[in-house]
Amino acid sequence: MSSPQRRSTSGVIHQLLQQPQQFDFLQAVRLLDRWLDGAFPAARGLARVRFRNAVSLSFPASDIEALVVHAREDGPVDLGVIPATAIDRVEVTPAFMGLLGVSGALPLCYTEAIGQRELYQKDTAARAFLDVFTHRSVVLFYDAWRKHRLPIDLELTAPRRFRRMVLSLGGLEGERPRGGTERVPAISAQALAYYGGALRHQRWSAVQAQRVLAEYFGLPVHIEQFVGRWYALPELARARLGVQVAGQRTQGVLGKSALLGERVWQRNLCLRVELGPLPHAHLQGFLPGSRGARALSQWLTLCFGTGLTFEVRLRLDRAHIEPTVLKSGRDNTRSRLGWDTFLQTRPARADRGDICYELHPA
Repeated sequence: MSSPQRRSTSGVIHQLLQQPQQFDFLQAVRLLDRWLDGAFPAARGLARVRFRNAVSLSFPASDIEALVVHAREDGPVDLGVIPATAIDRVEVTPAFMGLLGVSGALPLCYTEAIGQRELYQKDTAARAFLDVFTHRSVVLFYDAWRKHRLPIDLELTAPRRFRRMVLSLGGLEGERPRGGTERVPAISAQALAYYGGALRHQRWSAVQAQRVLAEYFGLPVHIEQFVGRWYALPELARARLGVQVAGQRTQGVLGKSALLGERVWQRNLCLRVELGPLPHAHLQGFLPGSRGARALSQWLTLCFGTGLTFEVRLRLDRAHIEPTVLKSGRDNTRSRLGWDTFLQTRPARADRGDICYELHPA
């Protein structure tokens, strides 16, 4: 009767220790680096890995000729359950590079002489001397492989270097967004790096910004363009007959620069950003001065620059509209007068969309 097909219960690292020939060399070193680095945070994981020269002249069946584990304590070692903290060092013998062996840089006579010396005289000094140079060359080979593969470099080293590279692609200086924001931005550098591909575009469309904001905040977002507003005219821009302001004439040219009145209607300087419908707890996170409002202001600065005015409108879900009372036993009843306080005698029939304020990115 055939034996049952069962999945192995041991981890991948213990499979590597027991059957190293089944692994690619670079993948095996990567696994050892991650495994030992977690057990010895003060030193890099490869500090406990030694690479040796091969003294075999047979055809290499895989990239790894041998892998030997040396424990801290004497005695038998169970490679299936040994923890990383119990390991003193791991010796790996690559079969594809080095100074000795069929793939070595030295002539085969050196491999034969050193192999016979170890076999008959038990003298490992010559091989240990050459291992010093082989170990260094293999470590440099592995570092070069890891350096030019960003996902591998990200998981084995601190993500700060990789994050800086992505932020640079997005046109960000260091980890601070362009446009002159606060010293400690409300947007994490990790989030900015995630959208680095989109941030590299200098001009954003309203649809693109709407999708990014909706994904980042996890809320429905709608951006309305060309919102018309009245803007006050400065004294020098107002046309007056026979009057000088600050020693300059204020007459304009008819049809070009002559303006009558104290204000002008424009549609190209304001965007309306509507969030919601929102529950009451989320709405409080976007009121002026909150962390959500600061993050929204910085995102709008990244998307559209500092030349626009943004009107933020918060839409409160009708299921969360409750009358304001002076003393209540309900949780989360802290409200801000004029923002999320309402006087009503019956349940709301529609969402409240009259909570709005302006953002002026600097």
